[in-house]
Amino acid sequence: MHLKRIAMPKSWPLPRKETKFINKPRGPHPLRISLPIVVILRDILKIAHTKKEVKKILQDGLILIDNKIIKDEKFGIGLFDRIYMKKLEKTFTMHLTKKGKFKVEEINKEKANKKPCKITGKKIIKNNKIQINLHDGKNFIINKKDTKVGDTVLIDLKTNKIVSFLKLNKGISCLIIGGKHMGEEGEIFKIEDKISIKIKDKIFKITKDKIFVIEKNE
Repeated sequence: MHLKRIAMPKSWPLPRKETKFINKPRGPHPLRISLPIVVILRDILKIAHTKKEVKKILQDGLILIDNKIIKDEKFGIGLFDRIYMKKLEKTFTMHLTKKGKFKVEEINKEKANKKPCKITGKKIIKNNKIQINLHDGKNFIINKKDTKVGDTVLIDLKTNKIVSFLKLNKGISCLIIGGKHMGEEGEIFKIEDKISIKIKDKIFKITKDKIFVIEKNE
């Protein structure tokens, strides 16, 4: 399935008039905050020249997303996904520029196997256990009852376990992932129906779905 370039999300760092169509991502991430792996490998990192070359790289099992081999060239890569390239022995991640555009940047080995994930859903299941659903489609069963939608968990991708929690609390750092401030980082100033965010000397309100709680060095 394809998407007209003119209709691309503003977060995509690509020219709109180069060709008429571009691949549309598929997978757990929403369209506005994901890019197909073919676009990342061919158009952004430029480790391949054509879609055919990208398909060959993927079919050879040379690309891992969050420690899993991906062979679908349209698989959508979202915020903080870890992209490991076997031949280069390097790991990259998806982030946002301060202008709200996606960027793909290399990260060190220490960060490569740890990934922050936003909790987007929570429900009680059988035997009164708690299931949390994350922004990238993952879900976990936990015992931490005070965990809420909007909190962030840090996942160890090697063990597939949660290693720490970041609460959506006053004073904590966050990344804006939607709206006119998309890509900017700020501090949570007040929590009401909407979240008040402080960036430098300015304070504005935003809905919870447009923020991502992060550590300052993420």
